[in-house]
Amino acid sequence: MAPHQEKKRTLCSILVECGIVTSEQVDQALARQIETGRLVGETLVELGFTSEENIGWALSRQLNIPYVDVQPSAVDADLVRRFSEPMLRRIQAVPLYGNQEEIAIAMADPTDAEVIAELGEAIGSTLSLVIGCPASIRRALDFVYGHAGPAPEVKRPEPKQAGDGGPATGGGRADVVWDRTGLSFLLYQLHAARQKRASEIHFVPTKDGVEVSYRTDQGLEPQAVERSETSSYLRSRLAHLGAPDLAGDGEIVASGSAALDVMGERIQLGVCHCRVDLGVTTVLRMSPAPAEAYDLSTLGLSPIGEAEIRDFVDGPEGLVLVYGPPRSGGSTVLASLAALAARPHRRALVLEPARTAPYAPGTTRVQIPATHATPGLWERLAIGLGADIVVLDGILAGEEIQGVLGGATIGRLVFARTDWLDGPRLLSFLSKSGNGRVVLRDRPFAMIALPAARREGSGVWVTPTEAEHQAGILASTILTDEDRDALLAAEA
Repeated sequence: MAPHQEKKRTLCSILVECGIVTSEQVDQALARQIETGRLVGETLVELGFTSEENIGWALSRQLNIPYVDVQPSAVDADLVRRFSEPMLRRIQAVPLYGNQEEIAIAMADPTDAEVIAELGEAIGSTLSLVIGCPASIRRALDFVYGHAGPAPEVKRPEPKQAGDGGPATGGGRADVVWDRTGLSFLLYQLHAARQKRASEIHFVPTKDGVEVSYRTDQGLEPQAVERSETSSYLRSRLAHLGAPDLAGDGEIVASGSAALDVMGERIQLGVCHCRVDLGVTTVLRMSPAPAEAYDLSTLGLSPIGEAEIRDFVDGPEGLVLVYGPPRSGGSTVLASLAALAARPHRRALVLEPARTAPYAPGTTRVQIPATHATPGLWERLAIGLGADIVVLDGILAGEEIQGVLGGATIGRLVFARTDWLDGPRLLSFLSKSGNGRVVLRDRPFAMIALPAARREGSGVWVTPTEAEHQAGILASTILTDEDRDALLAAEA
């Protein structure tokens, strides 16, 4: 007996099975199609039996091509203008986003081989096709080319729901681009959030799917509810980019980072997955990923403090502690200190939980999760690798920060970030530790306090150059001889 082969479902059969239209309505559309010569999907819409969104969704299921609810505000206008407007309107297509590997384009009819070939020639790179309804494509093109001005919010018909997972649009669900690799969905969300100058993207499981929200200057703004399976596709893509996923049912939280290009801009992602009652919540924290470290003069350090630090790092040894709350720019300050201390004859070693800051070529970078750091590890690496500059980015938390006072500080510069919030108490704690009296007496020592407030919303996209008026938000403390004498006397 020949093996059973599943017959490919037609567009109409999918619509009927999902309860979107009835068999009688399909028969009427087929009869009307003979008179007009239009596609059956267009005819169903013309007769008022369903919406363009439902036709696009069903076509997506039939062809196994992702469906996107095209939102004008999420379209990259510069990318769209690289194409001929008459061509895009003629073929009912709009470029959505892209990177160095491919460009995603929404089309009303992705079955037209001649049109796809024409697009391929115009793009000159890999083409990734998704399905969009004609009306949303027209609105996006009008928005970009200015024919109709900014696109207003459109009241869309509520489609019928069915157990087979029919689409929902309008106030609830968008079914934006998703695919089994997760790449299209991730790029779409990053591009859309970046357009809104958001600092975070939240993917929260609900009984209806995965709720997507962006953190902007107004707080968390709900965007859409996506399919439940979108979460696993997204996490798989993030794992491919280097951010670990949850391992097994016993792990509650997993975190890491990833970096990728979104339309020519390098974006750094802080990734956190947490197992909750309805599934897995994923939060992406976005920030620009500069190619080079910022100059200290643009980071908000006072001119006097900057001059003292510059003199400090000209020497062959010493210790600078950067302290303050998480997400307040500590990694950026460390990278600037390392760049300031860089010399052709110096070798730099960076120990970090994730590659979140730029360092000069030739820097030895060791990625060590903070939870896996062992006492004395940084000293063994610094001595074994012959480092002249050592950067410890959050490796020593809490009281473990006293580990920076070991013998490896002799003859080298050490820049370390810690989670302590109180500078005087930190200094007092270090002076009482085993090696504190020796190190604080003989080595150059400084502390830099990070700002107490977290940057949210559009603030994360403000570059230091744009924020020079905030000079002084970093506070520096340089130990003088009198300070040393006072500390040692207090602990005698």
